[in-house]
Amino acid sequence: MTTKSEVQLRIDEMLALAIETFGSKTMADEWLNRENFALGATPISMAETDAGLMEVKKILSSISYGGVV
Repeated sequence: MTTKSEVQLRIDEMLALAIETFGSKTMADEWLNRENFALGATPISMAETDAGLMEVKKILSSISYGGVV
């Protein structure tokens, strides 16, 4: 069972990585809350599971380094 604090930690980690990737909190928030084709959901909604967080990290890494998702 995932606690609210675990989900918040995942969201915080995701937000920090998105800010690093996109260069601003505003752009990171926009990306995290927009439907993502590769995920089939919004990235922020993926924070409920470790597997979801890993998928978001893969996509952010691909964006940062120009890789393919």
